[in-house]
Amino acid sequence: MTPDTRSMFDPKSYSKVMRPPLQAEPLPGWCYTSEEFYRREIEQVFSRNWICLGREDALPRVGDYRAFEFCGKKLILVRSAENRISLLDNVCRHRGTLLLTGSGNTNVILCPFHHWGYGLDGVLRGAPAMEQTEGFHKSDYGLRAYEVTLWNGFIFARLVPGGPSLEEAMGDMDGLVATYKMGDMTCARQKVFTVACNWKLFIEVFMEDYHLKAVHKSSIAGTYTAPEPLERLNGDFATIFNPHQGTSALLTGEQHLALPPIAGLTGKAAAGTRYLFFYPSFAYACTVDCMWFFEIYPEGPSRTRVAMNMCFPRSTVARQDFAEKFAAYEQRWDVSMKEDLVVLELQQQGLETDQYSPGRLSHLEPVVGMFANWLIRHAVEMPRDARS
Repeated sequence: MTPDTRSMFDPKSYSKVMRPPLQAEPLPGWCYTSEEFYRREIEQVFSRNWICLGREDALPRVGDYRAFEFCGKKLILVRSAENRISLLDNVCRHRGTLLLTGSGNTNVILCPFHHWGYGLDGVLRGAPAMEQTEGFHKSDYGLRAYEVTLWNGFIFARLVPGGPSLEEAMGDMDGLVATYKMGDMTCARQKVFTVACNWKLFIEVFMEDYHLKAVHKSSIAGTYTAPEPLERLNGDFATIFNPHQGTSALLTGEQHLALPPIAGLTGKAAAGTRYLFFYPSFAYACTVDCMWFFEIYPEGPSRTRVAMNMCFPRSTVARQDFAEKFAAYEQRWDVSMKEDLVVLELQQQGLETDQYSPGRLSHLEPVVGMFANWLIRHAVEMPRDARS
């Protein structure tokens, strides 16, 4: 049952969630179903933290752009003439017309209504027939630009300025994954889909082992052994390492189709898969031969658009047998994702009833509890500078 708004944002309502992992309960159902809680997440979690918007190689040429919606904002991701990635408002400063749709390449961002033209940096370059408008200066009417930072080929953006840099927020994560050389990888396939569940449910299932034997018993469960104990690291992220033979990116019976391992892997990275979750929404996995990650675009309390991206070293993609062997990787990802989506939509349906009362977390779900603690600190307690 959803409480009144005052109780929903009272830290005391989450006292059982904030207990030590093996004493804690999961988040209450309203965190996955309430419109009010979702709006708070958009304002204080998604807008104020670093969000992954895909890979830099998706925009390889100057002028390449992608128009999309995120957190209720119409945005353009574009590679500018300075060969930088920029994130700009996609609404004309004149009378509010949407500037671009879809994706493509352009040398000017041109409003289809009155042909105000913006450079790829968002600066207003042309405004026809505005010479007689008193006090009008093009320099006052550029498109709003947001913070963008690149990391290992990924694009990260933050809608509200201020707070820790991306490097500070990541803490130890960069050093933990350096051996995978993700900056040298390229995206082999992206699959975009919508799932009828809350965005948190999608990430939580990615970061727990408890469901493997039930949901993936005939597909990937046999690949994994028990995860190693959680590592104590600095930064706004959690990680799980699963030791195993071969690659976790193939079904159990298709290991003979494995592509070459990533060159120079060291330590235990060469013998397992590392799952990582950089809060609030960047979830990815690095295994011995590839990496895959998710872009998360919430579309309401019970609907999430996801872009699943599958990346390999450029030298692997250049192999003559890549397309043939990659088909087996695609099958693995498609099968396991379909299995997850079925139970996620069932979970969302259960949470939307008034019958759910939180149970307890198992030792195979520690990240679910860790993230719940982080979320409460940011969406409920809120940093002091976010209250103004």
